[in-house]
Amino acid sequence: MPQKTILLAGGSGFVGQQLTNYFADKGYTLHILTRTQDPSKLNRYNLRFFYWNPQKRIIDKGAFKDVNTIFNLSGANIGEKRWTEDRKREIVDSRITSTRLLFETVRDNQLKVEKIVSSSAIGYYGMLTSKEIFQESSPAGNDFLANVCIAWENEALKFQEIGTKVIILRKGVIIGNGGVYARLAPLAKLGINTSLGSGKQFMPWIDISDLTRLYEFILAHPEVEGVYNAVSDEYLTMKKFAHDLAKSVNKPILTPAAPAFLIRIILGEMADMLLCGSRVSNEKLKNTGFQFQYPEIHQSFNDLSNK
Repeated sequence: MPQKTILLAGGSGFVGQQLTNYFADKGYTLHILTRTQDPSKLNRYNLRFFYWNPQKRIIDKGAFKDVNTIFNLSGANIGEKRWTEDRKREIVDSRITSTRLLFETVRDNQLKVEKIVSSSAIGYYGMLTSKEIFQESSPAGNDFLANVCIAWENEALKFQEIGTKVIILRKGVIIGNGGVYARLAPLAKLGINTSLGSGKQFMPWIDISDLTRLYEFILAHPEVEGVYNAVSDEYLTMKKFAHDLAKSVNKPILTPAAPAFLIRIILGEMADMLLCGSRVSNEKLKNTGFQFQYPEIHQSFNDLSNK
């Protein structure tokens, strides 16, 4: 039986923690890169922690022992802070320096890594609302988020130069017990409308359970390679998102949607990430044979509200 060891970069975030728990429960050994100076204190069953600091180009090469797959989720949280020029640089640099350090370590030490599953986002297509249904072959946008995704994907694609298979997941909004849901569900329980702006903008999304299963599916199917839109079936509008969320917690919506001008005052340029959105196709992913357990948002919300 082949060694089942995964190197996880970016394990402290919402998705990283979910992947860690999921694959540890499945019997995989996970090597998790951390900025903690004494990672040995973190080690526990099926989990081994290794120090790295991408900005200083430091990484414990022991992290790569027996590893045949890398999950790369590293990068500063896009929505955590207002997009000042310094924050923009941090968002870009945190993705580029970490992915580049992984690549150069594998290349320079001639390590045998079979595949890397690297993150990207549907922001690749730009922060806009259009009639187009974006597919993986659609051109990239030309705004900040699009440029972040382009640069991030290009770094990951360098792994192809050394014979490592590259899978890039352009993820939509991730729905689960954390992230966006954790922020908005308490508001919905108060009857506050969680829709923003016109509510007509689309909100491509994926349930965290489907996303973790997708990573497992990729490991089990060596033919899966290239770029995939990791989004569910439903072409969800912001207005329907708010409606279904309120319904799942049995609360009527008592307030109007937050107007676009107010969101722009509060968030600045980052507001476009919330006020704009287009449909994104998952046809290429479904053609691999992957099946979604949560094709519609109300299914996710109902499960979460019962937990």
